[in-house]
Amino acid sequence: MHSRIRTAALAVGLSLAFAACAGDHPTDPQNGNLQTNLGNNFPQPGFDFKLNLIGVPQDKSAAMDNNNGRRIFVLLDADNEVTNPGGKNNHLSKGGGNDQNHIYLCNSTNDEGDSTDPRCAAYGNPDNWGVIDANATDGDGALLAVPDPCVGDDSTDGCTPRYAIWARARAGGEAFVTTCATEDEEFDGSQDTWCGDNGILLYPTHGRKAQDVSDALLFMTIQVDDSVDPELAACIDPGADGTDGAPDEYDIYLFDRCFEDYFWNYDNNGLKNLELRFYWVPVL
Repeated sequence: MHSRIRTAALAVGLSLAFAACAGDHPTDPQNGNLQTNLGNNFPQPGFDFKLNLIGVPQDKSAAMDNNNGRRIFVLLDADNEVTNPGGKNNHLSKGGGNDQNHIYLCNSTNDEGDSTDPRCAAYGNPDNWGVIDANATDGDGALLAVPDPCVGDDSTDGCTPRYAIWARARAGGEAFVTTCATEDEEFDGSQDTWCGDNGILLYPTHGRKAQDVSDALLFMTIQVDDSVDPELAACIDPGADGTDGAPDEYDIYLFDRCFEDYFWNYDNNGLKNLELRFYWVPVL
């Protein structure tokens, strides 16, 4: 799957009232049109998957692989700040015991562009969501299966994601969540880690209202200088020639083939519980 440059269709598709999907996804909502006018502001009358990110004060040592839960444990106070939004953040690179509060993402649709973790390939719930490793407090982070939001789209066509993500911060302080990924290994060998400049700060609001976080969690907005990173730029945009002298901005959706090891960087500052709900939506 190629890189996608965002079009106005994304904003339109995710801001309109939700409707039931066409097709036969195993988790398609069966209960009519979705609206956001109820008390907690979540789209109603149903969600397709719910996940709680639970802040804990210290590392957990228990194995949490394949326990079929719908929660992931993160450290209450993290040290994984994105210091260069929209660019390289190699201090967050995978490995070396530096993956605390990283939620790595497996492509449950077709395995393209997902984590190099072998547990992704073993996931047996196609085109669906599921927690594979619930412990983000240890050295290798958590692991979450999610569908490819933009399967099959060409880079020049933009993308309207197939599903949306809404979040509600329920207790405690705040957390800044950013989508990141590592360059595909076929490039110059540096395998730089990039993080978007479209991260989102989440904290409990009056009434604990939910909000649409799809723009932060389904893609990363980065600026790539084709004279500095010519191979990456050529993968994202075959027309890049290294002569314009200025970085170009791209919206890289989850599981784009130019990157691997996509993850949500959960920079936590005391948020005890973040509830995420996932909804299939139509491609408009």
